[in-house]
Amino acid sequence: MFQKYRSLFPVTTQKIYLNHAAISPLSTRVTDRLDEFIDQRSFGVIDNFKNGARLRDKTREIIGKMIHAPAEQIAFIQNTSTGFNYLVNGLSWKKQDEIILFENEFPSNIYPFLNVQKRFGVKIKFVPAHGGQFKLDDIAARITPHTRLLSVSFVEFSNGFRNDLAGIGQLCKENDVIFSVDGIQGIGALPLDVQQCRIDFLSNGGHKWLMGTMGAGFMYINPTLLERLQPTFTGWLAVENAWDFSNYELKFLPDARRYEYATANFLGIAALSASAEILMEAGIPRIERHLLNLGKQLINGLTALGMRFAGSDQPEHRSGIYSFSGKQTEKLFEYLQAHDIICSLRKGMVRIAPHFYNTEDEINEVIAVVKNFYSE
Repeated sequence: MFQKYRSLFPVTTQKIYLNHAAISPLSTRVTDRLDEFIDQRSFGVIDNFKNGARLRDKTREIIGKMIHAPAEQIAFIQNTSTGFNYLVNGLSWKKQDEIILFENEFPSNIYPFLNVQKRFGVKIKFVPAHGGQFKLDDIAARITPHTRLLSVSFVEFSNGFRNDLAGIGQLCKENDVIFSVDGIQGIGALPLDVQQCRIDFLSNGGHKWLMGTMGAGFMYINPTLLERLQPTFTGWLAVENAWDFSNYELKFLPDARRYEYATANFLGIAALSASAEILMEAGIPRIERHLLNLGKQLINGLTALGMRFAGSDQPEHRSGIYSFSGKQTEKLFEYLQAHDIICSLRKGMVRIAPHFYNTEDEINEVIAVVKNFYSE
């Protein structure tokens, strides 16, 4: 389905790379875009700020289309943690406020909120994970009149469970709860409509499924939430009259761009622009179908060899992450690495995370190597 894109990824000539839930390899379109930017800075126009700003605006539009949000509601940031820190520090907190988090989440979606608890004494409630999965009834049971914010991952990093964001968003809307999402394990691989899911805030690094460089991501802020957030950091580019250097009126830009308050990581945004273009060209819904098919192939092949799949038995809760446990899992992981099959070891499980350029033949090779390991 995506055969024409494989040549863009030199890694395919060396190994079977199935570790996109950790970090993605760079495509040649990304490295070409980086080379172009570096050439401008090295011996071209040198001062390519205006070119970088235009590319940033173009990338903002692409990301907006990807998550079905207006471009002005997107701001570029360093990483997922940065976004959550802008969120929690921009709100005013009272001691009786409550925040709902989820067990077994990646720390980026935990520590900023625990820091609020430490500083302001707010109450943190955790939704229990049933076999690594979450139920709407458990979430609803933890919402009270004091619940101020709920933050959850689009996709759980360890087992690939895709949360019902539409259902959670409806619960938050009904109870006037700020709905925050860590999108990093889904955006770029799975469709998401932030408006349809009633998401107020989303933070997303760019180096996993978005296939960009480290240190360049984005956040989405719903306009209603933006009015309630106070920027805790600011700079010369956050205001309406940024280029009037003698005008010190602190009049913030009317949208999410107020958080891009100083010189941007234009190099990282350049990479993100090229990678996002490829993903949109390939088609996010088509990528999703491909990953679910590869996942089904993995589940059928590896469970037949006695491994246990840690994800959901319901396809709507699956993603691009497939985790398995079995006999001698750590040694199996080392065996796969030795055979140039690159994946991760998470919580005692082998985590396999293909992307759109991976093929059924590669998955068959993974299954064959696992079979050989258990046969030795």
